[in-house]
Amino acid sequence: MTEHRIGDVTIRPFDAERDAERVKVIVGEIWGGGDDALIEKEFGVIGGRPWCEWLSQSVLSYLQADEARSFVAEQNGDVIGFCSYVIDEARSRGTIGYNGVAQNHQGLGIGSTMLDFVLSGIRAEGMEYVGVIVADNEEHLPARRNYEKHGFRRLTGYQYMVRKV
Repeated sequence: MTEHRIGDVTIRPFDAERDAERVKVIVGEIWGGGDDALIEKEFGVIGGRPWCEWLSQSVLSYLQADEARSFVAEQNGDVIGFCSYVIDEARSRGTIGYNGVAQNHQGLGIGSTMLDFVLSGIRAEGMEYVGVIVADNEEHLPARRNYEKHGFRRLTGYQYMVRKV
């Protein structure tokens, strides 16, 4: 998919050279309730680097992977969000990957706009189903509400359990 414009927001393909630093900032802003941050809160810094560096590395690797369809949302030339998905043609299923909206742009419909864009792409690739994994803690409530608003329903629940060895 190429560039798509909705109002003053442009969704375009992710370009690592151009977008990586801003995506890292967004990850650090929004995922303080994710498992990496929670493990660090419980046990301290792991591996000599803060959680947001480890997670940013994972997110950027995913966004750059050959199989990922990865995009950023821009407003007035500033990256304000990112979204992604992968396709499993054999099972006719798309899976929504890493996505997020900069903290100062949340609650403005950017997440819904990106989700509509991703769903359109998955549909255009001929998939019949789409799934997403989202945490069930308070920090992920806005994301869960957005998915529910778009017709997703909870299929199962997971618990991420951790301990020091």
